[in-house]
Amino acid sequence: MTKISPKDTDQFDDFVHKETTTFEELTVFDRNNLAPISIDNQFGLIDKEGNVIIPFEYQKLVLTTVNAYSAQKENKWGIITKSNQILIPFEYDLTSDFIENICAVKKDGKWGFIDLLNQVVIPFEYDGCTDFRAGLAGVEKEGKWGMIDKNNQLIIAYQYEYLTPVDQNFATFGEATSLKIERPDILAYFPYFLSKENYLMHFGLISTKNEQILNPISELPILESFENQAVIRQNYQLGYLKDGKDFVKFEQFTIDPYEEKILTQLGVMK
Repeated sequence: MTKISPKDTDQFDDFVHKETTTFEELTVFDRNNLAPISIDNQFGLIDKEGNVIIPFEYQKLVLTTVNAYSAQKENKWGIITKSNQILIPFEYDLTSDFIENICAVKKDGKWGFIDLLNQVVIPFEYDGCTDFRAGLAGVEKEGKWGMIDKNNQLIIAYQYEYLTPVDQNFATFGEATSLKIERPDILAYFPYFLSKENYLMHFGLISTKNEQILNPISELPILESFENQAVIRQNYQLGYLKDGKDFVKFEQFTIDPYEEKILTQLGVMK
């Protein structure tokens, strides 16, 4: 078995690291006690002692929920096991993860879903999609988002600028504001969302019956709750709506003054 040292890797920086630097200081080990690391921009998998478990032959390696790894090779994505056996062949433009036993994959410019046997569960007909939650997924066609179930039945018509399920009862939708961001390259460093035309997006909440519950007032998709109230972000502050109307911020979250200055100049903070 081949063995490497930390200084052999791309992650080792002579200016920052020392001879005593360990692999655990260079990367993060997963639940298999393995970690992706690269040499000459090619990724492989090592254990904590530096033994090479998967050779350095991949452009990318990402752990999935099925105890396997999404891997990119020759610009195509597939899924391999920790013993480097091919689970899903390298035939996709992009892969997501196996959520609720199916995986969103992109092929020939369209998204669909496959199972662990690489059988197509939902055909490649979507311009974009989310992972499934509670048997539902957001899907995009011709610039608008709707929602489907695992039978590929349309549950919510294509009418939103973004849509993703929260659970079996709720979904969060996106709507473009009137604020066009002139420097999206700078805003990309912060957790904000933009439309395809670079207008700032805000998010609201609907029921899975398409009944509006909360106007699009959050800077982030609404995916969590606190004391049965939606957790939202306004003016870069996380908090919740007390009684559905009064914003109460979480005091433990503060903004760096430099970030505040940048975001104010970009116009996304007041």
